Amino acid sequence: MNAQEASVTILAFMNDSTSTPFFSRRVCRLVLPALLLGIPFSSVHATSLSLGADYLLRGVSTTERDKTIDGKDYYDQRLVGYLITDLSKDVEATVRVQSINPWGLEGSTTPLASRYPNANGNLWVQNAFVRLPNIWKDRVVLTLGRQPIVWGDGAILSDDELGFNALQAQIKSPWRRFDFDVEGFTAKINDSITGNKDTDLNGVLLGFDREIFRWEFMGLWEKNRGTQDYEMGAETSTLPTSNLDRMIYGVRLRTNVKDAYLKGEYYQQAGSFEREGGQKIKLGGDAYILGLGAKQNTARFGRFGVVAEYAYSSGDKPSTPSIDESFRPDFAARWSGLERKGYGGYFAATLSDAYSPNNPFGAASAANSGLPAGTSGLKIIKFGIESTPWSPFTLSIYFYQYTASSNLSGTKDLGSEFDYGISYRYSGLVTFRASSNIFTPGDAYEDPSQIIDNRKKASMNTFDAEVKF
Repeated sequence: MNAQEASVTILAFMNDSTSTPFFSRRVCRLVLPALLLGIPFSSVHATSLSLGADYLLRGVSTTERDKTIDGKDYYDQRLVGYLITDLSKDVEATVRVQSINPWGLEGSTTPLASRYPNANGNLWVQNAFVRLPNIWKDRVVLTLGRQPIVWGDGAILSDDELGFNALQAQIKSPWRRFDFDVEGFTAKINDSITGNKDTDLNGVLLGFDREIFRWEFMGLWEKNRGTQDYEMGAETSTLPTSNLDRMIYGVRLRTNVKDAYLKGEYYQQAGSFEREGGQKIKLGGDAYILGLGAKQNTARFGRFGVVAEYAYSSGDKPSTPSIDESFRPDFAARWSGLERKGYGGYFAATLSDAYSPNNPFGAASAANSGLPAGTSGLKIIKFGIESTPWSPFTLSIYFYQYTASSNLSGTKDLGSEFDYGISYRYSGLVTFRASSNIFTPGDAYEDPSQIIDNRKKASMNTFDAEVKF
C-alpha cells in the first residue's frame, strides 16, 4: 500500500462511526506524520504529536497619500496549519502549510501577485524540516529543510514566515566558564534550472551571554547570480544589473531584564554588483538602531509601558557614482500577511524602504522602495506608550517621524505618523485587535513637475480576529 492509498483508507476509517476514538487517535498519531513526511510505515515510531492551526481574519481600509491613487477596502484571510512530531528522542519533524486569501479586493481581475508563492487561497508549504537536537551531548542541533530563520528583531534577516530552504547548525559552548553559542546556516533562495543564476544566502552568528547582557556578532553573505533591475539611491530610474554580492556585518547588544530593555545594533555593508557594459559598482553604507523600554504595574493605568527608539540607515551619495552607499538588507522582516510591518502601521518603514501605494503587495526592492525618487536611507524616531487599564483590554499610542538620509535634490522630510490601537483578549485562544494609523506625508513627496500638489493625509484602519486551535 502506498502513501496515497493509505491516506484514503485512513480518512475513510476515521469517518466510520464504528471506529473507537482511542484507535482513531492512535492512527493519527502514528500514520499522519508518515504521510506528510513520506516516511515508510515500517519505520514510524512517533513518541509525540502536536497538530494545530492559527487563523487570522483582518479587515483593511486604506486611503493613500497620493490623490491620484485610489484607496483599498478588503479582507485578508490567513490560515496556518502545522504538525510537529517527535519521531524519536533524537529526531523531530515539523510541517507547516499556509493559505492566504483576500476578499473584496476591487480591480483584481487576475490572480493576486505578491511575494508569496500563492495569495489566492491555495495551500503552500511554509516549513518542512527535520531537527536533530541531541548531537554531541546535546550541544549541537542540526535543522535540515525549509525552516524559519530570524536574527533578533529581523533588522537584517528574517524568513518573514515564508521559510528558507536551508541547512542550519546551532552549537553550544562545551566550557562552563566561556558561555557562547554559534549559529550558522546556508540557504538556497532561488535555484535556476538553466545557467548559474542561483541566489544563495549564508550567515554566521556568535552570541555571548554576560549577566544581564547578550552580545551577538554576525555576518550575512548574499550572492545573486541572476539579472535584476536595480536603482541606486541617488538615481531616479532602474538599470539591469547582475552578479550581486552583498555582505552585512553587525553587532547587537540587548539586556535580559524582566520589565525593561535596552538594545543597540550596528551594521556595516560591503560588496559589489555589475551594470550593463561591465561597470562594477561597489556597495557601502551602514545602519544602527538604539532603543529602550520599560513596563510597570500602576494603580491608575494598570500595566503601563513606554518605548523609545531611533533608527538610522545611510543613503547614497550623488558625488560617488561608482559606489552605492544606500543600506539595503534584502532579507529584513517586512510582512504580516499581505500587509507590511515595520515602523508605523501605514508607512511600515524598515532600514531601507517603506510601504508603496503604487505596488502595495509586491516584493520590496530598489525599484519598489516606497520612497520618493532620488531619496535613500532613513532616519526614524519612534515613541510609544501602552496601558492595560482594564484587563483584558490593552490601549496603545505610537508616534513616528521619518526623514530621508539622502536626497538627490530637495527636502528630506518624509512625514510623520500617529498610530492608535486597542486589543481585547477574549480568551487564551481568541484575540481581537483594532488600529487607526494616520500618516501625514512630508515635502519630499511633493512632485515639483506637477502644478497641483497631490499629497494628502493617508490612513490605514484595520480590525483583526485571531484564533489559535
